[in-house]
Amino acid sequence: MTPCDSDVTLDFYQDHPLCVQFSDLDLSSDVGILLAAQAESRIHICQDIADCIEEWRDPDKLTHSLPQLVAQRVYQLIGGYEDANDSDSLRHDPIFKIACEYLPIPESNVLASQLTISRLENQVTTDQTAAMRRQFIDRFIASYPHPPSTIVLDIDGWDDPTHGDQEGSAFHGYYGQHMYFPVLINEAQSGFPLVCQLRRGNSHPGKAVAGILRWLFWRLKRAWPGVTIVLRADAGFSLPEILRVCERSGIHYAIGFSSNAVLKRKISNVLEQARLQYCRTQQKARLFDDVYYAAATWDYPRRLVMKAEYLPKGANPRFVLTDMMLSPQQLYDTFYVQRGGDSEHPIKELKRGIQADRLSCHRFTANQFRLLLAQAAYLLMITLR
Repeated sequence: MTPCDSDVTLDFYQDHPLCVQFSDLDLSSDVGILLAAQAESRIHICQDIADCIEEWRDPDKLTHSLPQLVAQRVYQLIGGYEDANDSDSLRHDPIFKIACEYLPIPESNVLASQLTISRLENQVTTDQTAAMRRQFIDRFIASYPHPPSTIVLDIDGWDDPTHGDQEGSAFHGYYGQHMYFPVLINEAQSGFPLVCQLRRGNSHPGKAVAGILRWLFWRLKRAWPGVTIVLRADAGFSLPEILRVCERSGIHYAIGFSSNAVLKRKISNVLEQARLQYCRTQQKARLFDDVYYAAATWDYPRRLVMKAEYLPKGANPRFVLTDMMLSPQQLYDTFYVQRGGDSEHPIKELKRGIQADRLSCHRFTANQFRLLLAQAAYLLMITLR
């Protein structure tokens, strides 16, 4: 039988000793929020976000501090209460009150209502959200007691359907819907969400990413001059400007590349060998090769790893741009394909676990702020994990 502690003591709550006991009949289904508050007491991401917001309210009429408002919204996301409307039913909840450092008794102040939360979301400015994004990078750097030798960064985007006349909403032909197109950059090993940027719905997958990466690489290299950084991404990010940023910043990369007529000719011999192998064995056949390839918009050729795969359904060629000196099969099988779990899994957790796609404000900046709150909630969950 798994050993269990009947009592758990938490030390984030300053007013009184806090002990969780698994013995009373009157239990709360949201007691896990206290663990999130314990994590916040370690990394202070809610406090960091609140510090970026300029107080606009009359100081003589304040009931809730900015850190308490941010923490309340983040804890609600962690608890599965993604709508601001949920604040009205949770403002009396003793567990959420303790997490936000209120006394868990009816006579104490209640938490913020939906109106107060909505005013907060719509008060935040673009400059303030930019400052919040910097806080995540600083928090990531501070999480290492010693400079790492290597970090792998995964980048990916996802479609977020919009409704009505929301700022920045646009129709995307590939997805066939009006949407936003957020992009996430996370560290592969820990899943730490470094950047969560909201973009217009009709953006190219790689739009505005070069500028984000240039700033991110500069910040990481300034903190850790000797670190080796590797960027991993799918074919949507194989834009010339992204490749140039990586190369000029001294960043290694493995980025998918879409097939075209030239590449089909280059892989044709290897793909034919894979087809013949499949015909002999009736088993999936995979062969690898590499070439140096220069697209029309490039200044010089770059190394392109080719996977020639033949399946019962037919040919399945794949291409990866890289400056890494691994063998073609090693690069593809042991490094590049890990991107699927390391980059797509955090997005799935953000969307399904934190409901980060609930961006229902009218203002684009307010929705960017919501996305940052979801990023903070996800970071607290990673800290707990």
